[in-house]
Amino acid sequence: METEPRLELLQVSKRFGSATVLRDVSFQLNPGRILGLVGQNGAGKSTLVKILAGLYPDYTGTIRLDGQTVRLVNPRQARAAGIAVIYQEFSLVPEMTVAENLLLGREPGTWAYSPRGTAERAAEVIKHVGIEIGVPLDTPVSGLSPAVKQRIEIVKALSEEAKVLLMDEPTARLSGAESQQLFAIMRELRDRGVGVIFISHFLAEVLTITDWITVLRNGRVIVSAPSGELSIDTMTSAMLGEQLRQELAEQTASPHTTDHGAVLLEAEALSVGLRLRDVQLQLRAGEIVGVAGLVGSGRSRLCRVLAGADRPTSGRLLLRGKPVRLRNPQQALLTGIALIPEDRKSQALSLVSSVKDNMVLMALRKKLSAWGFVPMSRVNRLARDYVSRLEVHPGNIEATVATLSGGNQQKVVVGKALATDPRILIIDQPTAGVDVGTKAQLHHVLQRLADSGAALLVVSDDLDELYALSDRLCLMRRGAIIWQGPAESIDRQTLLQKISATGSAVDAAA
Repeated sequence: METEPRLELLQVSKRFGSATVLRDVSFQLNPGRILGLVGQNGAGKSTLVKILAGLYPDYTGTIRLDGQTVRLVNPRQARAAGIAVIYQEFSLVPEMTVAENLLLGREPGTWAYSPRGTAERAAEVIKHVGIEIGVPLDTPVSGLSPAVKQRIEIVKALSEEAKVLLMDEPTARLSGAESQQLFAIMRELRDRGVGVIFISHFLAEVLTITDWITVLRNGRVIVSAPSGELSIDTMTSAMLGEQLRQELAEQTASPHTTDHGAVLLEAEALSVGLRLRDVQLQLRAGEIVGVAGLVGSGRSRLCRVLAGADRPTSGRLLLRGKPVRLRNPQQALLTGIALIPEDRKSQALSLVSSVKDNMVLMALRKKLSAWGFVPMSRVNRLARDYVSRLEVHPGNIEATVATLSGGNQQKVVVGKALATDPRILIIDQPTAGVDVGTKAQLHHVLQRLADSGAALLVVSDDLDELYALSDRLCLMRRGAIIWQGPAESIDRQTLLQKISATGSAVDAAA
């Protein structure tokens, strides 16, 4: 006797105005199975998740849970039906404790809040679910690692009797060891009969952890098959289409060949208290310098100091051989230094503003403003130019950035920096949370910028990315550069051993 599907979608479609973003999507998820959902940024994954979460009730088509047709009209109704979503950006309240987050909206007691009663009830929930959080229940969430926050989200979802658990990029910011811990929890959930939908850009992980894989492209299901019948190559071809895959392969097949020129930016014994210590670093024209290290090693602090966002407490910066004191990022921009920070949503984008307004924001003073007047025709022309160059989808410069997928938001961030014509580009996590196609496109853009004579500093958790891009590598630990040299002079295994010498390693395959 065949198992009744836990979740079944039949010809589900969704439109935004005249644009159709999901087209007749059909697939099913059986109890006790892990389904991988993959596709480029903009393929429709996020829209599908929001439909199942009850955020887009105006979809067409049929959704069934345990054989019963349901209409998902709001998040509360979706949760009551047994669907829980764990987003890449957690929905926890940082100022509250673990216990308070677990019971948010379901606090025990009638008239007055009881911290003790909340902690006792949270302990009961954890015992019932059978997944340990790993920290005291009175710990504020703000200081916890992404892995612990994820466990809190999972326990919270299962405490509401979730039958289907959607996990959106759950390993994006986890170390290799933390990812393996998460996979162990996912297998345990599968054994309990929970249906899990795993959304990830890390295709090797998808093959490892899932039972079935569904590939979306341009809002349609291209492939849906058992994981054992697919490979990274077949998934990539399905995601991109063979023509685009070949074009991207040709773009990235040969590294940039510009000879390295003069030193454009130099740090001499640069320090920021104990967070950055005696950094010696040169960035040369036409060179890409990659920076590896654990979270907290000083990588992001180095980026901020070089771009004027933080001020050094000792040491000095030399710009084209002359000492310079950068008071803020705006002054750095005027000297040709642009920073792309790690967190695009809180540090790089105005999510409520249009693609156009975001794209030209950094260039206004340096490139567009004349006597305090900015011609709108020039603004529109510049925005359209970079939307076209970077293939931002949709290509409407008036679209609100919040409506774009993560990969297209990252393209806007990169375009925003490129619009300033930087001679020195400092970029922290250039492709975190983007698909393989977008990653290849952004790598090509960065390589061509170096070919034009710019100097680039690239910080990344992805060792494959660092080796693909970098002419020279630096390794940071505890605020200091402990090793630097040509990328070809150190193999991945040795670099990973150096990185993990004092803690858990970043995931080399991430």
